Amino acid sequence: MELSFTIIGRCCDLALHPVSPKTAGLVREEGRNIYKKKYLEWWRKGKTCSCGMKYDQDAVVQVRLDGKPVGFDPSGIPDAAVLLRRRMYLATPVRYICILGYDDELCSSTWRWDNVDGYDPGAFDFFVHRWDRIMHEKDYLVVDEIRYAGRFADQHNWGKSAGFTLRDPELIDLEELRREIAAESPAAV
Repeated sequence: MELSFTIIGRCCDLALHPVSPKTAGLVREEGRNIYKKKYLEWWRKGKTCSCGMKYDQDAVVQVRLDGKPVGFDPSGIPDAAVLLRRRMYLATPVRYICILGYDDELCSSTWRWDNVDGYDPGAFDFFVHRWDRIMHEKDYLVVDEIRYAGRFADQHNWGKSAGFTLRDPELIDLEELRREIAAESPAAV
């Protein structure tokens, strides 16, 4: 049997990158024009990116077995979320991190598994990033990947794209964050 899991909503392609004080100055000076700078084309690369489907009240989930809808309760998806913390660079000499990308592309994402022996709605594993503090929005969740019965999908397709708008780049000054955390709890830094 063929199993498919589709999320219809908004695609996110967000990056959180350490930047030098010089680049931070350019980000402040250029604003949205920073995306046009050749040396910043790396904004989509690296281990601090989240490309996936934003999971919010507008997201629609469809699960099908051999093309026919089957029951699934998506309320457990947020439980799989891991917190993406600004603290990841606190123990390093990095001074600034920059948020780049977009989170408003209307589209869909479908994961498909071939040769499935029946359907168990509890067999899904979700890889979900939580960007709440970084994006200043409660329950800011991005579904990055899905496994079924321990297997990654045989095929993952994006569809029905309707374009996107790059967000204004945002700088986070880690020195300010370090002082804030130290004031809350001196042992936390």
